[in-house]
Amino acid sequence: MIVFDIFNDGARPKAPPIPGATQAHRLAGKKLAMIHDMHIAALEETREMMGRVEAGEAQVSELASQMTSIEMISNYRRFGNLCGRECQFLDFHHTSEDTEIFPILEAHGSESLKRVIARLAEEHLAIHQMLETLAANVMELLSSPNSESFARTKKTFELLYAAVRSHFGYEQTELEEAIGFYGVPF
Repeated sequence: MIVFDIFNDGARPKAPPIPGATQAHRLAGKKLAMIHDMHIAALEETREMMGRVEAGEAQVSELASQMTSIEMISNYRRFGNLCGRECQFLDFHHTSEDTEIFPILEAHGSESLKRVIARLAEEHLAIHQMLETLAANVMELLSSPNSESFARTKKTFELLYAAVRSHFGYEQTELEEAIGFYGVPF
């Protein structure tokens, strides 16, 4: 079962402000938010389609077809990465965080920042689990396009949507200064 407590803001470690960080450093860190916005837009598109199905304006089979064609699912199946894709770059985005961005921040950052990085990596694993469940739900929806399989898929998608939005917000806030300050290439 998916553990959602990990996305509890009150339990997340915080990184203190970095002495000497400038507005230019923060602006460099805001590039992360721009990338996240693309992923959210792709999620919103699928969410809209689910709303159309619920309103009777589209068929469950249309939704299943759209969801299997979105790169989130196909990239997840193809690469088996931690997070899959909310838009065409999420696969690269999270992989680069885990393998390129996080190691730079861990090498130079404070102990508090290292705890944030560890939490973000845990969240990647939880999101991975949600994507596995979503992929299974979509396969079920394809083979049995009915209200029950739609309800399971929608529930999983909404949990994923909430988790990704929460994760992105936390990541953007906690890493904004560090990305620019430590010269993480974007």
